[in-house]
Amino acid sequence: MNKTEHLLTCLIEECAEVQKEAAKALRFGLSDHAPDTPKVTNADAIAAECVDLAAIIEMLEEEGIIPALKSPEGMRLKKDKVMKYMKYAANRGSLETL
Repeated sequence: MNKTEHLLTCLIEECAEVQKEAAKALRFGLSDHAPDTPKVTNADAIAAECVDLAAIIEMLEEEGIIPALKSPEGMRLKKDKVMKYMKYAANRGSLETL
């Protein structure tokens, strides 16, 4: 395995960890926590995993494996798209409120 493959594997793992923490929050609530970690809420765990994911993304950028993603325009476009579909979901009755 080379450095690129290693970092891409880390990317996959971090994405899965974000998914896992988000699923826990959906099942048990954002303010809930694992019984053995009472001070770390599910919201905290999601935030921590997002930091880990951002670190791997930054490493991929620094190595030139992926282009830099820090595009304000790209971020705005994605947010607009998410809001568009949130409004659509609300109109369809599948999203409670905006």
